[in-house]
Amino acid sequence: MNKIYELSIVEVEQMPKVKEPGILYISRKYELAIHLCACGCGVETVTPIGEGEWTLKEKNGEITLRPSIGNFIGEKPYHAHYYITKNKIVWLK
Repeated sequence: MNKIYELSIVEVEQMPKVKEPGILYISRKYELAIHLCACGCGVETVTPIGEGEWTLKEKNGEITLRPSIGNFIGEKPYHAHYYITKNKIVWLK
């Protein structure tokens, strides 16, 4: 698997059926951001945006998403744990 270290941002109304690695799809209409896991495993990572969910901040065309993304497939600890900060993947140990 090839880790991803930066995401391109694509604004959509509805999410595409096929998603590309390295792209963060954002639907403001449906308050949702989706990307394929940055570890390269291909797992679709869904992050609802809103109160009590993830927050999405945009500044100068760069996106920051909080809290962190933790993906696991029956594994502990997470096989992928990272922040998205200014379109960059910041890996956590």
